[in-house]
Amino acid sequence: MKPTLWHGGLVCGILLALCMTGSRLRAAPVAKPASSAVPDTQDADQSPAKHVTAPSADEGADPFPPATPKAVVAVTAKIFPAVVRIDVAAEVFSQGKRNLAREIGSGFIIDKDGHILTNFHVAGRAAEIYVTLSNKERIRAKLVGSDHWTDLAVIQLDMDEVHKKNIHLDCAELGVSNTLLPGQSVMAVGTPFGLARSATLGVVSNNERTFYPQGLENGGYETGDFSNWIQMDTPINPGNSGGPLVDMNGKVVGINTRGGGQNLNFAIPIDTAKEVIAKILATATPTVKGRVDRSDLGIELKPMQDLESFFGVDINKGVLVNGVTRSSPAGKAGIKAQDILLEINDHPLNVRFPEELAPARKLIADVPIGSDVKLVVQRGKQTLTFHAKTQKLQGSIGEEKVIKAWGLSVRDVTHKYADEAQLQEDGGVVVTSLSPGLPAATAELSAGDVVRKVNGQGVADLDAFVKLTEDSIKKKDASVLLDVERNRGRQSIVLKMTYKDDSNTEKSE
Repeated sequence: MKPTLWHGGLVCGILLALCMTGSRLRAAPVAKPASSAVPDTQDADQSPAKHVTAPSADEGADPFPPATPKAVVAVTAKIFPAVVRIDVAAEVFSQGKRNLAREIGSGFIIDKDGHILTNFHVAGRAAEIYVTLSNKERIRAKLVGSDHWTDLAVIQLDMDEVHKKNIHLDCAELGVSNTLLPGQSVMAVGTPFGLARSATLGVVSNNERTFYPQGLENGGYETGDFSNWIQMDTPINPGNSGGPLVDMNGKVVGINTRGGGQNLNFAIPIDTAKEVIAKILATATPTVKGRVDRSDLGIELKPMQDLESFFGVDINKGVLVNGVTRSSPAGKAGIKAQDILLEINDHPLNVRFPEELAPARKLIADVPIGSDVKLVVQRGKQTLTFHAKTQKLQGSIGEEKVIKAWGLSVRDVTHKYADEAQLQEDGGVVVTSLSPGLPAATAELSAGDVVRKVNGQGVADLDAFVKLTEDSIKKKDASVLLDVERNRGRQSIVLKMTYKDDSNTEKSE
């Protein structure tokens, strides 16, 4: 059996069914307990002896101390108090309704304000979160912000409850990941199969793993485009997701995220996480979730390995433009597939190998959104210069809401979704599910339909669609005329209202 999964946890009594299609890794659900989330108290606290201290990382100390039994016990004693179990009720949209699915993952405390780092696939869609600390106390938490592109999320403990219970918070010490070496000993800590406070030992197998050309996705969300992964043989299992990968000085060097079986396990580098944490906390407010905004030019890049002679390019120079998204900034500027992109804003590009793709993508992503970008390309024997204005990076999956009165759920149509679905234009909303017997289903709307107009008024985005549906309900319209794009054609559908509902929408946060 060759397991390959996004590690989340337990599935109804610790039953695991894993499979692999070819050699491609794919997402698997986070652990789902058979009942409502309860703290794991069945395993007694087995904290290592208190007199053992973690190895020092001060100047002059061994940067790669051996994983002796004493060192392993010391590192365990240092990291265990900061590691938590996370019980989540995650949003799931089906049959035109918003439902909740119970899942389990791991995380670790990063500051005295009760912020906890975990994976997006653990808590990024959370509507309800409970955290079990190392002292077995169970505390309510909230989602602060998330970033599916790096599969990271930040949650925060209810600090009023923490103070009321007089709980001391132990924070994990963040290290660096850019100095990791293959063969270096590391430990993974978390909640595999719902078994809290578990540690495993192994070594770094590769410090710049990339998945090319297939890429990665997690439940439809793209991930892993802007950084390479840490590969290790350190065993991680469902439930380890979001837990820390630590070196033998007890410092966090990665976030356990993915397992592929046969000792193939993967973690997000802590250097990547530090940047994401800072941006999430900087953009989060009491009413708005924190995020990481990135720029996009709408180009697909490909390494130059074995293509240099064909295109007449010097070795270690440039990156191939393998594709240009329709109506993208790059396309409007004049960039074409099979151009060799040599420079971005006077910064030379060198993408000969797949491992060099992520830094090139990040170079584009880090440009402020809406900025003018100078692109130098080689086309045949010509060297050409173009100028493009970046747009906000969007994934395939837009924000999702339920329209109760109509009996359907809909998502924003993003630039990327419109391109993948070969839609006539961006904008509008795509139907994702319907409730049998309610107006949308009765009107014979189908999942995948894109609503372009409501009663003759254009639908720019999800918010505009919600307003139009609310206006229709307030005016007590007996029927609503919809302009729908289906299978690249347009048709009119009449939706007849059968009842009114004051609470019209439910939102995916």
